[in-house]
Amino acid sequence: MMFEKAYEKLNFKRMFVEIERLPSSFENFTMVHLSDLHVNAKTPLHALEHLVKKINDLEIDMVALTGDLFDTNVKYIKAHLEILKKIKHPVYFVSGNHDLTFTCKTLAKEVEALGFILLDNRIITLHRGSEALQLVGLSDAFSQYFGIKRHEKELFSNLNPDVPAILLAHQPKDIRFAKNFPIDLQLSGHTHGGQIYPFGYIVRLFQPYLHGLHQQGKTQIFVTTGYGSWGFNFRFHAPSEVVIIRLTKGQNVKH
Repeated sequence: MMFEKAYEKLNFKRMFVEIERLPSSFENFTMVHLSDLHVNAKTPLHALEHLVKKINDLEIDMVALTGDLFDTNVKYIKAHLEILKKIKHPVYFVSGNHDLTFTCKTLAKEVEALGFILLDNRIITLHRGSEALQLVGLSDAFSQYFGIKRHEKELFSNLNPDVPAILLAHQPKDIRFAKNFPIDLQLSGHTHGGQIYPFGYIVRLFQPYLHGLHQQGKTQIFVTTGYGSWGFNFRFHAPSEVVIIRLTKGQNVKH
């Protein structure tokens, strides 16, 4: 669809991502990649209710929320946040530039109040029996402008190189760290897929990828066009999406 009014459609997409090092117990590990909700006072409550219901109806293992959830002071979106609290699956959250703009000093508290897991500059290891999968998160690439030091090299040095790792980072340009560290998959948003054609050409001046699944060295990166909108309440030639990602070693993949 060429033209799409913001929050009017809920476009779920399904995809497989092959990870060569994936342990057998994590075969078909499934997550919803959600990004760029840009919730403000004008965001329709019914749209968020529909989103949460559909996510809760899915049989998934987690939600990866890659930033730009907050787009105003939280006092203006209390009703919206009450709806998002109802997501029943584990939600791992990393900050985007808008989150830091509006909730920098209170972000941890707000994310905790939602029942989400703040992954900014942390590593969390998921276990299934004797096998494991690492989740690593970075606060937004503009963190330094908000007085937040990421210490990326120190963080990534703590990854277990023998265990596959998924990086959640709001901006695709953080793929630059993958060349020196064992990252199997990066999930990002931020670009909105350009949101309004031909703005995507401008976005590409600052980001290595606009949308979709790409390979850089040993690391795959998936950039979602995101769910919401910013600046204008519509999209043009850049439809929104909520992506269901299933991990596999690649054998006998069924589409």
